[in-house]
Amino acid sequence: MKSERLRTLKAELDADMKILEGLEGKYRKAKAKLKRIEPDELDYAGLAYTIVNIYNLMENYFLCVAKVFENTIERDRWHKDLVKRMSLEIEGVRPAVLDAGDVPLIDDLRAFRHVFRNIYQGELDTGKLNLVDSRMSDALRAFKSAHRKFSATLDRLIREVEK
Repeated sequence: MKSERLRTLKAELDADMKILEGLEGKYRKAKAKLKRIEPDELDYAGLAYTIVNIYNLMENYFLCVAKVFENTIERDRWHKDLVKRMSLEIEGVRPAVLDAGDVPLIDDLRAFRHVFRNIYQGELDTGKLNLVDSRMSDALRAFKSAHRKFSATLDRLIREVEK
């Protein structure tokens, strides 16, 4: 693998992490607003929207990794499989991105995104929203930790390829 591909991937992933900072700010703002007001469904939808956007960023991050290393994404159930795949170390291809124990946290966000995208069929379930929201800090911590570790691994791989 060429170091240019690895450097490009690292730059893309680092850019995603900068975007994540902005999304986290919006998430915190939505949470703070809910505490100040008597929220209605649209207020809760604002919080849900920020959670969904954070997950979308995570999924994009995982797609970038998969495209560089595995160069294929299965079409059937790929959203769910992608999150699981990120916890796999693929010998001779790439290290794991996520710790296996963090997959359920990230997968909860994926499942919530699916429900939120299909909300036109019903109403926002604030119970599910509150459950996902209660796990957000752990999911964000896990994702940021995964990024730090994977970024360090990319740096090591770049050095090895350039020797």
